[in-house]
Amino acid sequence: SMKPMSQAFVFQCQQCGDCCAGRGGIFVRPEEVRDMAAFLEMDEGEFCRRYVESSPLGNRLSIADGVCVFMENNRCWVHPVKPFICRQWPFLPILLVEPNELEHAKGACPGINPHCTHMEFVEEALNQGKK
Repeated sequence: SMKPMSQAFVFQCQQCGDCCAGRGGIFVRPEEVRDMAAFLEMDEGEFCRRYVESSPLGNRLSIADGVCVFMENNRCWVHPVKPFICRQWPFLPILLVEPNELEHAKGACPGINPHCTHMEFVEEALNQGKK
């Protein structure tokens, strides 16, 4: 029988900040905007004018100098209230559905174990939901 893999085997964040480039768009929900604005002690309208842009797929955080506007010195200003899409990394739907997308992500993210199989990755994603 296969022994269950530990979370650390599949993914251990190296704090490299690569996922914070937001290449696919860091999409935000209204409640996330509200939480980030409150965290920064800002008016929601002002927060949106400064940090949010609309796109055909929905509202997303602005990019500055090639990375998310909230990244500074490789640290996230809004880490405690960061959007769901950020907290979800690396267990994004596309990586769970497409084995070759996982292989591509392994090349970009040093936190994903290059030796883990797609099945192990999916199993760990499922375990995330139980925590």
